[in-house]
Amino acid sequence: MQRLIVRNSQMQIPTMAKLFAALSLAGTGFFTTNEIIPYLPPGVEGAGVLPLVAASFGLLMGWRVVGLHPGRPWMVALGDGLRGALYMMLWSYAFLGAAQMLKLAMRMRYDDVVEAMVDIIGQGAAIAQATSGLNVLMVLVVGAAFAGLASEWAFRKYGR
Repeated sequence: MQRLIVRNSQMQIPTMAKLFAALSLAGTGFFTTNEIIPYLPPGVEGAGVLPLVAASFGLLMGWRVVGLHPGRPWMVALGDGLRGALYMMLWSYAFLGAAQMLKLAMRMRYDDVVEAMVDIIGQGAAIAQATSGLNVLMVLVVGAAFAGLASEWAFRKYGR
């Protein structure tokens, strides 16, 4: 007997709303991490490629989070943009935490694997705390709002 599998194929369909959200959030990630770089503690591994990594996470989160459900009110689009930006920054800090953990692991600073894996969160949180500034937050919030509104505008202008 064959099984019938029903999936939500909404996520795979390319739309203009997803494209606008992805490109807007990628730009937000790029410019936000350019504001973050001066605040990074010295010796942070992965700081050179951080704008490209954050832009990549922005592309992914814009496509998968912000542009997923267009056609709702403008305030919901703002919330979607902020949620996508939050996810993007969490993944970016996780990347920096993992890069720092690998740097410390090569210097034999950990006793076992579990300690190293837990320290990814600790390193990412420490970097996030060190880089929290008003200008960083303003660039992130304005860019996230723009991404949400651009996604909604593209949906209303071009449809699905």
